Amino acid sequence: MTLPRLLLLCCIALLANAAEIDPKLYASAFEVNHPIWTKIAELVAAAVPAGSKILDLGAGPGEPTTTMARAMPRHKFVATDKQPPMLEKAKKRTEGLSNVEQAVASAEDLSSFPDASFEAVTGCYVLMFVDVSKALAEVARVLKPGGVAFFSVWDEAALYSLTRAALKEVYVRKAWKGTVPPIPVNPVALSTTEPELARSTIEKELTAMQPAPLKITSTEDISYNMPLGTAQELCVVSFLYATPFDQIAAANDRSESEIKEAFCAVFEELAAVRRVSGKKDGNAKIYTLEKLQAPREEF
Repeated sequence: MTLPRLLLLCCIALLANAAEIDPKLYASAFEVNHPIWTKIAELVAAAVPAGSKILDLGAGPGEPTTTMARAMPRHKFVATDKQPPMLEKAKKRTEGLSNVEQAVASAEDLSSFPDASFEAVTGCYVLMFVDVSKALAEVARVLKPGGVAFFSVWDEAALYSLTRAALKEVYVRKAWKGTVPPIPVNPVALSTTEPELARSTIEKELTAMQPAPLKITSTEDISYNMPLGTAQELCVVSFLYATPFDQIAAANDRSESEIKEAFCAVFEELAAVRRVSGKKDGNAKIYTLEKLQAPREEF
């Protein structure tokens, strides 16, 4: 089965139940993100000494846990996800690695872990799906003083950008009634380059937390391509974002298939232009956060 076909099935699963992602399908689809796993592994290796314990939040089918564990056999890793079926995939992915364990946990609730129990925490594209302030507070709690955390967030995701742009353009070309509806799924909810789309940023969340338990010590941009098929296949994959085509169809007295056909024609056109431009498919930012030392009491 091809990757675009797997992603299409993943889209259907998401639309059926937006709160859950089918672990079997997602485990195959997420392989395109291996460049970010490698970079996070490099950052962790450079930041903490051998023998350190690292907590990976929202690891899904086991990444970047597996990449880190293979690169750092003397470290210990705990892969977490709130869906047990995801962790079953992670167990298979980490077979043969004695330095990895799994635990069901949400980034917003790490109560199963003691205070100051990890030298580092990682999270790859997880903060946009949770209450950021709660998650950062929990991360700070489980980190040892001076411990570090690494979080990747999308600054731009081409598939999402193309979906939004195509939807706006097709409204103009077809003179559809009503206003362009918002797209429910937003991967750039913490973007710093597209503030009109961002619900917040890590910077804003930390500023609002007084006293802030973590500080940003550095950020690093990373861009990479995602081989997700032809422009036509990409249009079908774009349905992942749960665009309300049924609502548009009802407002314009058209069938949903007609609306999707018109949308995809514009989407494919814009996708072809982007490919010629040479832009990368994904542009992300990796934050390095450090747990602040507790202030000394004055006597």
